[in-house]
Amino acid sequence: MDSSDQKNLSRPGTSLDIQPRRSEARDSQEAFKLVQSYTTDVFGRVNRVENIALILEHAVFALSLADSYDNLFALAAFYDYPNIHNVSQSDWDQTWWNDTFKIPDVNAINTLFLHLFVAHPDYSEGCAKEVINAAFKTLPEVNQILLCVPNNVQPEIALSKYFTPISTKHDKSDSLSTVFGCYRKDHFPSLFIRTARVQDNDDLAPLFNQYNDILKQTYGDYFVAELIESQDDDNKAFVAEADGYAVGFMSVSKEVNINVLNEVYQLAAFHGLREAHSDDVWNEESGNNPTIDDQFSSIDATAVYEDAKGNSFIEQSSDTLENRRVSDMHQTTTDNNRLNNFKRQTTADEGKENRISLDSDLEIDNKAENENDHAITDQTVNNTDVQLIDTSAYRAKMTKAQLAAEDPSKFIRPSIASTAPKFFGRPKAFAIQLFCINELYEKRSYDFLKKAFDSFPDRDYCIISIPHMVPEFPLLHSFIRIPPRINLPNIQELYMFHRAGLLRNIEIKKATEDNLETIKKFVQHLSSREYIIQDFLEAVRSRKRRDNGSFVDAYIIYVANQTSALVLFSNEENVDYLRSQYNLEDFIYFNLHKRYNHLHLYHFIINPVFAYLTRIFIKELLRKIHKTCVYYPIYPRYADDELLKKHSSTHSMHYMVPVRPRKLVQYNLEKLQLNAPTESVLGLTPELVGNPFALNFTDVKLIMEPKITINARIVIVGGSTTALAVLETLAMCPYLRFNNLTLISPHGLPGELPPSQLRQLFLPSNLEYDINELARISLRSYVNIICAKLKAINRPMKLAILNDETVVPYDHLLMCTGNQFRVIAPMQAKVISPLTKKVVTPKPDRELPDPIPTNVLTINDDFDAAMTIRWLKTKKSNKQSIIVYGSTLESYCCINALIANGIQSDSITFIFPPDRDNVSCFNDPYVLDAVHEQLNQLNVKIYEDYIMDAWFSEDDNGSSKIIERIVFRSQTEGNKSTDLNLECTALFCYYNKRVDYDAFVATNQSSLVFDGRLVIDATYRTNDPHIYAGGPLTKYKRSYHCDDWSHACFNSKEVGVKLANELLELYDPTFPTSKRPDTANSTHSLIPSYTHPKRCCAVLPGNLHYLQISKPGITADYNIAKTITDTYGIDLATNLNQNYFRIHLDQNHIVRTIVCLSHQDIDVYNISHLYGLHERLLNNLLQRYNEGLIPDFFSYFKQNWTVAIYHDRFADVRLEIRDILKQTLVENSESLFSSLHNSVDHDILFNAEQKKVLLKRFQTEGYKEQVEEKILHYINYNHYHLPMYAKPDSFN
Repeated sequence: MDSSDQKNLSRPGTSLDIQPRRSEARDSQEAFKLVQSYTTDVFGRVNRVENIALILEHAVFALSLADSYDNLFALAAFYDYPNIHNVSQSDWDQTWWNDTFKIPDVNAINTLFLHLFVAHPDYSEGCAKEVINAAFKTLPEVNQILLCVPNNVQPEIALSKYFTPISTKHDKSDSLSTVFGCYRKDHFPSLFIRTARVQDNDDLAPLFNQYNDILKQTYGDYFVAELIESQDDDNKAFVAEADGYAVGFMSVSKEVNINVLNEVYQLAAFHGLREAHSDDVWNEESGNNPTIDDQFSSIDATAVYEDAKGNSFIEQSSDTLENRRVSDMHQTTTDNNRLNNFKRQTTADEGKENRISLDSDLEIDNKAENENDHAITDQTVNNTDVQLIDTSAYRAKMTKAQLAAEDPSKFIRPSIASTAPKFFGRPKAFAIQLFCINELYEKRSYDFLKKAFDSFPDRDYCIISIPHMVPEFPLLHSFIRIPPRINLPNIQELYMFHRAGLLRNIEIKKATEDNLETIKKFVQHLSSREYIIQDFLEAVRSRKRRDNGSFVDAYIIYVANQTSALVLFSNEENVDYLRSQYNLEDFIYFNLHKRYNHLHLYHFIINPVFAYLTRIFIKELLRKIHKTCVYYPIYPRYADDELLKKHSSTHSMHYMVPVRPRKLVQYNLEKLQLNAPTESVLGLTPELVGNPFALNFTDVKLIMEPKITINARIVIVGGSTTALAVLETLAMCPYLRFNNLTLISPHGLPGELPPSQLRQLFLPSNLEYDINELARISLRSYVNIICAKLKAINRPMKLAILNDETVVPYDHLLMCTGNQFRVIAPMQAKVISPLTKKVVTPKPDRELPDPIPTNVLTINDDFDAAMTIRWLKTKKSNKQSIIVYGSTLESYCCINALIANGIQSDSITFIFPPDRDNVSCFNDPYVLDAVHEQLNQLNVKIYEDYIMDAWFSEDDNGSSKIIERIVFRSQTEGNKSTDLNLECTALFCYYNKRVDYDAFVATNQSSLVFDGRLVIDATYRTNDPHIYAGGPLTKYKRSYHCDDWSHACFNSKEVGVKLANELLELYDPTFPTSKRPDTANSTHSLIPSYTHPKRCCAVLPGNLHYLQISKPGITADYNIAKTITDTYGIDLATNLNQNYFRIHLDQNHIVRTIVCLSHQDIDVYNISHLYGLHERLLNNLLQRYNEGLIPDFFSYFKQNWTVAIYHDRFADVRLEIRDILKQTLVENSESLFSSLHNSVDHDILFNAEQKKVLLKRFQTEGYKEQVEEKILHYINYNHYHLPMYAKPDSFN
């Protein structure tokens, strides 16, 4: 509820300003305080907080009334079935109601039952009225609210005023309960829709003018009257009337340029909004297939909607298709030739949003499935049986990993062609030209549609377009969003509604084998039809899956007795795993749901014209089968096909919430043995091992909560960690839908290639987004991905122009390209700047423009690593000379990866350029010496302080050159005679990372301020308010006087999250508004503060496992920093068996740096949790170390006591304990935290006596008991992760 719903409720002599909102779990505590004796008489056992929490957890709709200080004054919970003990929730409308009461057309869709109402006694009457009004306003499909009370019990006075008894067919004594009714017509009635009259201008003109006066300025004061007067057979105008006044207006017209719409939007699934015609021309993807109107009448359309989910759709730029060039990272699919099918899917629902690519929505046709076998679709790289170009026996059968290794570019870039089909039949659509309605009645906007269709009986489609930046209003909640075929700067968002959507007589039945032929017809145009039919037969015959024997069931949803949806599901058997691996407890309380209440969704196939009813379909299904929770997994594109084909794409995903994964503790199972978590919690069962997936979830409480739709075009450039963090923050927001998220990256979205340990060795990791993490958030399910590079920016028109001439319009452009290694030109090479066309002055770090010699390589991402491995396989010979040039961490990783990939170590030459900073990449002398010792043992030749002077090449097959010899010149004084002249099989260039040249040209030529890096302010904005930037690409403006502080000094994921928050502040109405000063005008401009550590993990030569964790900020030379004894702190180090572990404690004894170098695997995520903790929390670490009790930190931090610290919720417990210390537990005394805080502010040092006083206060004032209780609750609640700790119950 928004602030506009604020009401004044009062009884005589009292008043209260309140605001309605959705109820939250925390309201149960306050609601319990409002329970009166008559509350239990009416609603039963609600005399415990747990009972109220249970009611709220399972309520379809729950509403709270609170004041501006969030003090609760009323709460109401509504269900879709009666709270009568002997009445079944699944069929009450067909049995109990029809047998007992006279009122017809009462069902679970248009009826709610009040299961709980509590209110402050002083305001109960006003609260009851407001709750009822808010319920009818929020749920437009509800016509009555019923209240069931035991016989001889009367509702409280506040409810009796609005609820009246309902008479029964038989003697009332036969019933155990009395039913009272409250009706929409008495509170928030449906609107009366009539043809507009000129006299309505007086009511309507102010309605239009309150939003803006553009129409008035353009067409004059009487534009509404003139529009009404112009009505004819093709143009109509309607008015919504309430209380004798016109409160809404809609103008519709049959004059629609359908040909243009068909060219710009994907309308093939709806036959281009025309009748079928013999001259219709279908493109090769669509085929000449029956669509909605070919197969059925306009009302009983049964074309199905099978739209995007993570492993079943393709993400691509429509501009790329228009330019006949593939620039997209494609989504995985579960069906053969899925790409062609999705090209025929052309209508998106309102909830399709950002989860569906711009070229995929409705899957209707199937001709291309049979005719386009030659096309390289995403499925061809998604099946174990892969056919790419030839049909040789070897290439016909390949695994996904083998395919990715053979040619990564084909794995991510299948070829595509797309042309718009042509239709010539009679038009069947009309358009809404102008629409406006009073905000008070906007939830009743749907009432206009029946009148509109009645006025045009020959038209079956209603369309409306809105600008991207206009928020989606309630009328559009009943429409389907149509994705564009091409991206044009001036196109709008198109929505469509089919006449059949007016139907509401919904019925859900359990499927039987008699329905087989109907279902075959229903899914005949789906590429996944074979899998669906197979699962359907298993459900209706044995109710067991053949693959694992698990339960499976099938239900059919009918609208007007026509098959409109098919649902296949089973019980969720892995609830423990899901709870332990995903943050499901952000949405539900597991203890309030029975184990059989959880549903695993396999297939949800829906008629597209009823797509907007998906929310109601799911709610009804859950009621029918006595379930409360729905789980839907999205597997990565490289997953085994046996997993992918089990779950077809489903439109219901858009009414679910994405669930963030959790970081599980890295358990030492060998040591824990029986004290370890169960296999189901750890995911060690066969079906879960090695099969990560993203999870979507909903339940009876969430399914009726609408999401806020955002159509703004947000374009992110670059596939960096910062970009991924932005996408994750936006896409994973549970109550927002971003329809138009686009990522532009040369190699698409990271994490799309199958896992490969050899490939991953080439690159260090920052531990933020590994391949498993990316699979568990499935960003590809929410983002349009374009494989290209930014070439230019047209700021006035807000266009991003790519290197393949693709044009991508944007409303917000986010530059997150990061820095990359570039090929460096030799000193003697003549380099012409592509920008100035002048010779670049020779210097060691000059970038070499294209063309690049084929054997000069840089590795910046997984794709580069995969292509490098492929290139090395083609260049294998007995004599090799591999040169690695650079002294970065990546260069060390490269050497280890080359050896792991079969390169002889003695054929590798490692050359260090001059070190300008004189600080090694490890910033730890022991690590540097240990790694170089391993290099010497491997016979890797090392040369320091050399620059690349010249290289010599010859043509390779007459096309591109390769380098045969390279000359390096020594920069050490007196060592000029030792210049190197080396043969070169391959040169790996790791000189230094810098801003991508194309990104520099694009920003610089668009007049964005570039001062060595892209200049931003504290809000991440460039000098263009529509262009943001984040990551190492950027620097702060000089007015901040912090030139050395840039985003490169901080955790890239934290930077990305804060950048995304700047956008959320614009679009999220619940996001807390920043109170920072205006940085443009403030004289005290400060950069944002960052707290997350910088992390780096790598495998170095000799298979040394390396981990470094350091505080955010400018990196100081370790050798110099440790000499500053006043501020440095303490170093603690162990080196048992050459397994090095160093911990740096600052002057406050808090862990600020961790460096590990080990011959065994390091529990990197566990060790990361140590950062920022005081050494006392680590079992008195400093004292034990000084006493010589810790010979090896690796084994010390694997002891059982550490597991609670490694748990992902330990940080929350620390915050809760801090809150306890902030409380004042003794009257007339300040809190313990305040005492400490005041002392610190005044620089007071505590002596031993003062410390004793504070400790005594902690022990005697109740702090100790509360802290202990909090910690015991933490261990008890998370016992499935922490079974090695004794439960609190065992202490009693």
